[in-house]
Amino acid sequence: MRQETMRFMEKIGYRFRNPALLENALTHSSYANEGHHGMESNERLEFLGDSVLGFVTAGYLFEKETGPEGMLTKLRAALVCEKALCSYAQLLGLGAYLLLGKGEQRSGGAERPSILADAFEAVIAAIYLDGGLEPVRAFILPYLEQEASNQRRRHFKDYKTTLQEIIQHNPEERLDY
Repeated sequence: MRQETMRFMEKIGYRFRNPALLENALTHSSYANEGHHGMESNERLEFLGDSVLGFVTAGYLFEKETGPEGMLTKLRAALVCEKALCSYAQLLGLGAYLLLGKGEQRSGGAERPSILADAFEAVIAAIYLDGGLEPVRAFILPYLEQEASNQRRRHFKDYKTTLQEIIQHNPEERLDY
């Protein structure tokens, strides 16, 4: 296992029984596609991590917030959007630990919001697969709590939902994508 992976494990405060899961979570497709020792990209883990994050976030909001379902939906969207996930990854310094292909390295992939957000979701999945729900909740909740607090202060806006609500209340209007 790489030294960077060991340092990242220490940084997140979770010791993997199967460190290969974390190594996989840190492997971008550009690196995997360059044929590095048969390594797989983090895309499958990202898929699972997205769902685990959504589940943990919904549970957190259900327990902590008292608003109606529509408000909870908007807040959940704000907590799990690419911008929020990227900020969580930046707080961790996740970009410094990623395995990126040569082209991605040269073009600043370690700072690209989509790559950081995807890798954060992959790390969530790796923790979930290695240790289950409780360790992953412990990893995610501090980020959710901080961002929920930030969103409350900003009176968050989910423009897509707002637009859909306007269209629903005005049936004579039509929206084409």
